[in-house]
Amino acid sequence: MPIDSDNDLRTLWQGQAAATPPPTPQQLRARAERFESQTRRRYVRDQVSFGLVAIAFAWGVFAMDGALVRLGSAMLLGWALYGMYGLRRFAAPLRSSPQASGQTCAAHHRRQLERQRDVVRSWPLGMGLAVPGFVLCVLGFPLGPNRLPWPPAIALIGMFAFVYVATLIYGKMLAGKWQREIDGLARDAASGP
Repeated sequence: MPIDSDNDLRTLWQGQAAATPPPTPQQLRARAERFESQTRRRYVRDQVSFGLVAIAFAWGVFAMDGALVRLGSAMLLGWALYGMYGLRRFAAPLRSSPQASGQTCAAHHRRQLERQRDVVRSWPLGMGLAVPGFVLCVLGFPLGPNRLPWPPAIALIGMFAFVYVATLIYGKMLAGKWQREIDGLARDAASGP
């Protein structure tokens, strides 16, 4: 863009994005602690959710009629137990040291962000593992000994599909947000002293 006058130069200068200084170690530590707290709450919530699913489908294995419902319940029980293990192994929040230096805190926060981002990116596969058991369980109601009508079974499959898609969209948004924060930490580290 050719600059013809002082007004053009002033407009161009004012239109620039202001360079933001890198966060101070105290700001970085506060962000890391806030993220660790959020991660811990999400971890507990997800563990409790998987526990309730495991209890519900353990009951289904022994109390429900029909081979398909019991097989589907057993598969979903296994999925819930594997989900609890996976959360413990891959999604548990990492502990940070309160005495850590700014660079150590930044590296720890980045590792935590990357770890949680990768967990969220694995949600499609993780939820996909529940699909066979869920479909068998739901199909067992109209095809089983009690012969319940088809519309509720179809509605349950539709609700599961809706929750699956909504969770994938939410996970994609979270992963994108965390990736931007990871990129920001990398920029700050590159421009820092």
